[in-house]
Amino acid sequence: MARVGSINHQVGIILKAHNGIHQSKLESRNNSGLKSLESGHKISDKFHSYKSLDNVRNDLKNLGNFAKENGIKDMSKININTVKDWIYNKDITYNTASNYLSELNKVHSHMNFSREEIKDLRSELKAELKTNTLDSREYKHLDRIQLPDKSQVAFELQRDYGLRVNAATNINVEKQIKGNTLLYREKGGKLSEKELTPTLISKIKENAVNGKYELSYNTYRDQLQKAIEKTGQKYNGTHGIRHTYAQNQLIAGKSKLEVSKELGHSREEITNTYLR
Repeated sequence: MARVGSINHQVGIILKAHNGIHQSKLESRNNSGLKSLESGHKISDKFHSYKSLDNVRNDLKNLGNFAKENGIKDMSKININTVKDWIYNKDITYNTASNYLSELNKVHSHMNFSREEIKDLRSELKAELKTNTLDSREYKHLDRIQLPDKSQVAFELQRDYGLRVNAATNINVEKQIKGNTLLYREKGGKLSEKELTPTLISKIKENAVNGKYELSYNTYRDQLQKAIEKTGQKYNGTHGIRHTYAQNQLIAGKSKLEVSKELGHSREEITNTYLR
């Protein structure tokens, strides 16, 4: 019998096939043929951020070692019953279990279970495990927040226009600003644009160096966290600003579909977590 290698080696082979760093999520989604367990929409079969790769690496190692302890050294032999035992062996909520299954949905071809079996297990776990109720990440009174000038630019882009932090902290003035219009890429690579106020356009240009407005994420995060906590609120990350933007747009009378488009979401269902 051929040696299959250590669990770490096997996990490395699996992740090599699903490493989507620097690849377009939109293109990968269109080519994967894979669908979400929850919505049935097309999804990418790759992991497109270092954080998601690290998470799935740790989870696959954990599953592989659990299987090994139960006599299965070859991860391609892991079946749905092993996955089920692994999950029930943990003291976790349905939310966490669902995240595990979403990861396994992407890599199921490397193991001995089908997407349909994962979907059936997900339904079982939904009935058996408790579910976390997620609190809103929305902030209050963001109009009272004042950051140092350079960070204030990114903050206003997020607060008033709903940009993701990466788009708000990295702007090539010559390439991305046309008049009062800001051109930028969404998370999946889609090109979007926002019509900004002349005042904010001026602020971007004033804080640019060699034609580029660039702000360290750590600097921005630390300054924002201090300002948020000074108001007595819990810091919910820079992404909490987008949650606030979504809520404010809904209150202003926009439909959920319109808010979804404003946020650059590929599916309306994603916006639901912003509107709790």
